[in-house]
Amino acid sequence: MRMQWRWAGAALALGLLGSGCVSFSQVQTADTLGAGRFQLGLEPGAQPVEETETESDGTRTVKRGYAPLVDLSLRYGVTERLDLGARIGSSSLELQSKILLTSPENESLAISLAPSASGIFAAFGPLEAGYLRVSLPLLIGIKTRGGSELVFGPRLDGRRFLAGAGEDTLGVNILNAGASVGYALRVSEGFRLLPEVAYSRTIAGSAEANGATVDRGVVNAPGIWQFRLGFLFGQGRPSLAASGGDTRYAE
Repeated sequence: MRMQWRWAGAALALGLLGSGCVSFSQVQTADTLGAGRFQLGLEPGAQPVEETETESDGTRTVKRGYAPLVDLSLRYGVTERLDLGARIGSSSLELQSKILLTSPENESLAISLAPSASGIFAAFGPLEAGYLRVSLPLLIGIKTRGGSELVFGPRLDGRRFLAGAGEDTLGVNILNAGASVGYALRVSEGFRLLPEVAYSRTIAGSAEANGATVDRGVVNAPGIWQFRLGFLFGQGRPSLAASGGDTRYAE
């Protein structure tokens, strides 16, 4: 009986960690900020959710609504091609990076890799549970006149949930694929407004008990949508089209 309670508690801990609205939106440009520049972001949004309720007579009712999302982000341009940053909120605590693959001088296109990692750990009495997410988006930015940018972001996410009670452990591994599209509108020199829509779907997964795999394969799960409206404060890379001259390194 004690073993059953331990496993039930571990499963509940995993459920509590996994039921939240984990953020998979990007809410950033494909272009880097440029060396020495900071950017502060406020990223509110929402995610459609469904809740199924079963009545005593067996009747099921599906309720649809929206769960709120919000993150705060801070990013810094370490070099012309590298940004580092962090985000906290619906993303739990996320460490971010962005590596520009195209030339910083390219005024029409920016392509970058933006790997990130986020996670959380919690204890429920004798139970311990943790969550880790590693994301690898490829950001493709089409720069428009005036310093704005249309951003596409295909992405792979790997997620791991782990819970334990004493010597018993339960783990779940999930692989998600998705994409996002947003438009970073340059409102002024130090402010951009970035609406974004993102989609994610689980494509594979596995479960393990006490270190041994008990199930694995393709996961037939519905996709999830997220909507964000990013308020980005700080000077990004200047645009030649906006300034009319060669001001790549000073806005």
